[in-house]
Amino acid sequence: MKKNGKIKRPFIFLSTGMSLDGKLSNYKKEQIEIATNDDKKMVYENRILADAIMLGGNSLIQDDPKLLVKTKVRQKKRIKLGKTPEPMKVGIISNADKMKLNGDFLDKGDSLKVIFTTNQTSKKKIEQIKKKASVYILGKNIVNLKKSLNVLYVLGVRKLMVEGGGTLIFSLLKEGLVDEINLKIGNLIVGGKDSVTFVDGKGFDKLTTKKVKFIKLTKKPNYLILKARLTD
Repeated sequence: MKKNGKIKRPFIFLSTGMSLDGKLSNYKKEQIEIATNDDKKMVYENRILADAIMLGGNSLIQDDPKLLVKTKVRQKKRIKLGKTPEPMKVGIISNADKMKLNGDFLDKGDSLKVIFTTNQTSKKKIEQIKKKASVYILGKNIVNLKKSLNVLYVLGVRKLMVEGGGTLIFSLLKEGLVDEINLKIGNLIVGGKDSVTFVDGKGFDKLTTKKVKFIKLTKKPNYLILKARLTD
């Protein structure tokens, strides 16, 4: 599981978008547009490069996304890179009892689906999910992220894309498990003290804030793309 004292895990890059004021969704926890006339190009280009795409529990339940590259052109690009036509889909969800059994995440696409959960999920629900996905119980109340990442590494995942949400991103950053950030910043302002932000969770204090090195800034008509690397 460990090499030179470090856990064997994939290279992890965040690929998500936020409004100009840092929101991933509105106060109703609904999916929103973060930019006008958004071409969605960044997310699909990054999906081509990923062996797997990871999503947190709240996003999985509320959004139930397909997480596909969708087009045959993109699938061919993945195949040329030695990858499967569609990336593996991964869910991190402490309690999966409210997860849709007949939804886009589990039913769309032919790639492997993997769910990491805890003892909070009922045995009945786990057996139901196992009919469509591989299920790993890694924790009593909170999913052990390091063990989950090691499982993905064993499954052949070398490049893991994380699309959200804010709580999962915070947890990964807290444990020092993020290598790169690809952030789209839209031209819309959402507002709301209860809206989901790019990094949610408890937050960091002045001694534990995370530092990044800016690598690249790309300007589009209605949004910016910022690439950064974690420095600690």
